[in-house]
Amino acid sequence: MVDKLSKKLLYISGDKSIAYDKEHCYRDGMPCSNDEDAILMTKTRVSDELEKLLGNITNVAVLTAAGTSLDNYENSGKTRVGLWEHCKAEIDAIAEIINSRGLYEKIEKSIKEMDIEGFLSYLLLYEKVNGALNNADGVRVVDELEKKISDACNLKLNQQNTHHGMFLRKLTSRKLTFPRLELFTLNYDTLFEQAAQNMGFTLIDGFSFSHPRKFSGRNFNYDIVCRDNSRLRKEENFAPNVLKLFKLHGSVDWKREGDFVYQIGGKVDKPCVVYPASDKFESSYEQPYFEMMSHFQQTLRKEGTLLIVVGFGFQDKHIQNVIKEAIATNSNFHLMVVFYKSKKTAEGMYEDTGIVSEDIPEYIIKDGKTPANVTVVFSKFKDFVDMIPQNKAYDNLVSNRDEAI
Repeated sequence: MVDKLSKKLLYISGDKSIAYDKEHCYRDGMPCSNDEDAILMTKTRVSDELEKLLGNITNVAVLTAAGTSLDNYENSGKTRVGLWEHCKAEIDAIAEIINSRGLYEKIEKSIKEMDIEGFLSYLLLYEKVNGALNNADGVRVVDELEKKISDACNLKLNQQNTHHGMFLRKLTSRKLTFPRLELFTLNYDTLFEQAAQNMGFTLIDGFSFSHPRKFSGRNFNYDIVCRDNSRLRKEENFAPNVLKLFKLHGSVDWKREGDFVYQIGGKVDKPCVVYPASDKFESSYEQPYFEMMSHFQQTLRKEGTLLIVVGFGFQDKHIQNVIKEAIATNSNFHLMVVFYKSKKTAEGMYEDTGIVSEDIPEYIIKDGKTPANVTVVFSKFKDFVDMIPQNKAYDNLVSNRDEAI
């Protein structure tokens, strides 16, 4: 149960807020009437805010991370703790090898905290000094652990999962003369790609449209137009239902062959991804990741940019640095962070925590407030999708269906 005196924050924007406790809901710190509902109030305020932002801001970008993959029903992604538990057999076997070499204290903290990033970071550091760490069969243990991690990210979009597709549909329902929606993701899985395919979207993802699909940064500069259907208004030249996809940490269906990266379209034994370890900052400045990080930085420097961040735990400093710079230096930049966290109660149940300031950097929330150009919303991904207004005037999927009828 919620502590009688504790408030759970659902929304913060500047000095505006919505919260509730066991007895009341609060708007901007003041108690509301008893018949008002904090969750409904938050949904209304976020929808109204997004309607204004999406109507007035030219560039819309999204940054998604592991939290968006948790809402895929029985075939969901994993939290950091969930990933640790998934790899427990491999981790225990590696810990035995490390212990046999008298170095257990080096990994003890990571094991206690179930910190897979810290654990993998030590293994890579060990190998730089001592060479490959192999098991009794002569197999490199880091390879086994990384394979288990990537296998956990081979997710099939659940048929009940409509929110990934609706998220794309709502955010692309804008004037065709506006820049394309740019979706940046840290996820290895292909849930957004599957949702896009199901809804008939075309992705500009850095890979060639011919086969084999080879990566080249110049492919992000291309767009798709309907030349035969050109009319007087320029916006009708642009093909509808197109967005740009940047997978900042790689993908389970990417394969590196020599100096080139290819999209295979199926399971890859050793995918081209940035694994959760301390050297991921360094890896992000290698190709193809550097190309996409450059686009992320360029996008956040553009005037009139909205960045929606969903499911991100603020663990990646190289990503944070770009966002922090945009908040501080881009006067026409707006950030909306969608945050969700739950905790286990004494009864063994899970309850929502509300916005936890300690889990969000101070450049976003400080002393219970955000900068004027920052909004923080407490919501699961699929519930946030419901808050996004649907602009039917520019919903090309609706238009196409109506024309067919």
